[in-house]
Amino acid sequence: MTTYEGFAELETKGWSNDTISSGYVNMFSEASDMAIPSIVSSIKSTDKVLDLCCGQGNVTEALAQSGYSVTGADFSEQMLSHARKRFPAGDFVEADAQDLPFEDGSFDCVVCSFGLMHVPDQPKALSEIRRVLKPKGQFIMTSWCGPDISPVFQVFYSSVQEHGHVSVKMPESPNFHQFANEEMAKSILSDAGFDVENQHQVDCFWMLDAPESLAEIFQNGAPRGGYLLSQQPEVNNAAIKAAVAEKVSERFIHGDKWRAQIPASLIVARAR
Repeated sequence: MTTYEGFAELETKGWSNDTISSGYVNMFSEASDMAIPSIVSSIKSTDKVLDLCCGQGNVTEALAQSGYSVTGADFSEQMLSHARKRFPAGDFVEADAQDLPFEDGSFDCVVCSFGLMHVPDQPKALSEIRRVLKPKGQFIMTSWCGPDISPVFQVFYSSVQEHGHVSVKMPESPNFHQFANEEMAKSILSDAGFDVENQHQVDCFWMLDAPESLAEIFQNGAPRGGYLLSQQPEVNNAAIKAAVAEKVSERFIHGDKWRAQIPASLIVARAR
C-alpha cells in the first residue's frame, strides 16, 4: 500500500509554515468559511462533536456558539495557535487524524471541514473517525469540487499545466477531489463503515479586489498550491500567475471586483 511519504512531508511542512498558515487564515478561509452554515445545519440530534482537522477553529467556534460540546483537533501546532487566538474559550487538542487520542465511542458526531484530503492515509483516518463515533453516529465532511465543476480549479490547474516547468511534480498523493465525486465518495465511505445519507454542493467563492489575487491565495494560503508555484523557475512562476490573472479577469468579473467560484461538496454520513 502506498504510504505517500513525500505528500505527508509536504503537508507537515506546509501547515508548519507561518506564511502558509497565516495565508490560509487571512485569505483562503474566506471561501471555506462559506460552508460553515451548511455544516452546522446538517448536524441532527447530537451533543458531543469532534471538529477534526479544525485548523484555525472557525468551525469549532461556530459549533460551540450553536450549543454543542465541541473539541477541535489538528496535527499542526501552527494552526492550533491560530485557533486558540480566534476562540480562546475553545477546547483544542493536538492530534493526528490517523491516530486519534480519544476512546471508542467518544463522540455523537465528527465534522471534518476541508481536512480529509490533506491526510495521507485516508482509510486509516476514516477508521479512526468510525472508532471514536458512538453507534449510528454522524460524520459530516466537506471537500473541494474538482476542475470538472470548479471554475477556480479549472483556471489554476490549466495555467499550471500550460506554463509550469516539466521538472515540478507534486509528490504522489490521494486524489485531492475524490470525495466530491458521489460514486467514489459512497464507495470509500461504505468500505469504512458509513452510509452516505446526503451529498450536495455548497456555493463558496472569493470576492477578489484584483485578478492577481487568486494566484497569491494559492501560493501563500495552501501547501499544494504553494509547492506548485514556489518550486517553479522564476519565468514559469510569472507565466502561471499571468495566465491565472488573465483568466480571472475574463471569467470572474463582478462589477468592480472578481467573483472566483470554488464550489464545495458536503457529505452527511451515518456510521453503521
